[in-house]
Amino acid sequence: MFTRAMKRALALALAALLCAAAPLATAEANPTLEPVQPLRSARIRAVGDLMAHQKQLDYALQADGSYDFHPQYALVADSLADADYTIANLETTIGKYGSMAYSGFPLFNSPEALLQAVKDAGVDFLTLANNHMLDRYYEGMLNTVNAVEAHGFDHGGANRSPEERDAPVVVEVNGIKLGMLCYTQMTNGMEDFCNSAVREFGINYMRKANYKQDVRKLRDAGAEVVIAMPHWGEEYFRRPEQNTVNQAKLLIAAGVDVILGSHPHMVQPVEFVTAKDDEGHERTGLVAYCLGNFISNMSKRYTDSGIILDFTLRERQDGSFAVEDVGCVPVFVWRQDGAIRALSSLQYYDVPPEGMASDRAERMRQSYRELRELIDDSIPMLAQ
Repeated sequence: MFTRAMKRALALALAALLCAAAPLATAEANPTLEPVQPLRSARIRAVGDLMAHQKQLDYALQADGSYDFHPQYALVADSLADADYTIANLETTIGKYGSMAYSGFPLFNSPEALLQAVKDAGVDFLTLANNHMLDRYYEGMLNTVNAVEAHGFDHGGANRSPEERDAPVVVEVNGIKLGMLCYTQMTNGMEDFCNSAVREFGINYMRKANYKQDVRKLRDAGAEVVIAMPHWGEEYFRRPEQNTVNQAKLLIAAGVDVILGSHPHMVQPVEFVTAKDDEGHERTGLVAYCLGNFISNMSKRYTDSGIILDFTLRERQDGSFAVEDVGCVPVFVWRQDGAIRALSSLQYYDVPPEGMASDRAERMRQSYRELRELIDDSIPMLAQ
């Protein structure tokens, strides 16, 4: 028989055992969970050529001798800014070169006020690799890079030193690291009249590029998505020639995810392109062969329109990224009454902006229909 003392001792021992086990039971029922990191995404917009023809310079000139380009971008600034990051091709040099006056075609040179208007309109990155970047020679190229940097733009394609040429251009948007590649096929022969530094390291020429090596350098620097901006192809064609198509496939095979083309001054198709890498694996990338003129004084049919390409980079569970939600804002350049202004032709399709003449309104609508016919129906047109 258990005595009273024995029963009491047994009860105390049992209580102690239960108390010791309780923390273990609680820990097992409520394990500590690792926090789940949300998948990242970034909405990107890109436009084609930011031109500065003589009439654009004339219209921007103020009575006091200063320049103001803001009105030229005012009707489309909201569309440019409606993204996490916006990319454009700056097709003019910036800043005074000696005693030479600012000028448009064929040797483009613009005041720094142009950069302020572009920045205020929402552009974040400027590619400087194009055929007009030596229009004020090597020194003018240096002036341009310095001014672009001073105005707070990210940039690529024109280099002030071998070190700058070799440094990978990686920008971060919403925590996503984007590697940026900027190339041009030519500089209109101006390199023959410039400091030899231009050919050695100053301009990123496509003929000297090693796409695989360039992509690898970006990936090694942490780039999770690679965007290429080639200035390529033949001017005034609405379809890419075979060499451009071939170059696009080489870029995709090398590891590029998005291609934003420029130079033909006319919008060309936007499509997903698949190519095989060296190991035989298929890769697919988004290719805009040419984004067209964003703003200019060109009047030839199809040169008075462009697109704002809109797409979203969305992270997958495995850490890779998809290019999704591709769309286009159709842009028309309204030239009338001492002003040149870019605007969304779809936004103003039914009700043109105040002061637009009927013939200009009809051309605006026609330009929208031309773009709609050119761009695949799977890619929606956006009003803004």
